[in-house]
Amino acid sequence: MSILQLAQKRHSPRAFNGTPLAWEDLANGFETARLSSSSYNNQPWRFVVALRGEAGFNALLATANPSNRTWMKDAGAIVGVMSSKILQKTGEKDHAAMLGVGMAVGAMELAFVESGLASMQAGGFDRKAFVELLQLPDHISPLSLLAVGRLPDGQGHTVKDRMAMEDIAFKVGDKIR
Repeated sequence: MSILQLAQKRHSPRAFNGTPLAWEDLANGFETARLSSSSYNNQPWRFVVALRGEAGFNALLATANPSNRTWMKDAGAIVGVMSSKILQKTGEKDHAAMLGVGMAVGAMELAFVESGLASMQAGGFDRKAFVELLQLPDHISPLSLLAVGRLPDGQGHTVKDRMAMEDIAFKVGDKIR
């Protein structure tokens, strides 16, 4: 599949079939994220993985807001997405860290689609509980939880409601809305 076809197929389901996943199911996604570009090659992304059936799964799930737990509980894995806030080479603040993490997670999600998996990010979670659970150092910020799994039978790709191209891409001199 082309990148465009993977992007067209990717969607954010709020239902998974409860099938456990193994590290091998996720490995291509993490390798794709690992190879993503970043400012100064800083690679600010950090991920913690909790596989269904492991103690960490329920611990990570417990940090999700109750409304997100209702659908996330059936995922095969939950990935905690984090960002380092500093440039390793200089010790200064990494102003492009969020861009790098976003690119890595986007690439990871497309790799999951290619592997027959679905994923859904959730920004609704208790960041303080997440930090305490993982004992994160101060320079690491929690960003989201990413549920990964297989879709229930009969559920598949849905048509995306997206803005028109002329509402997101402009030429210099155009009025940006």
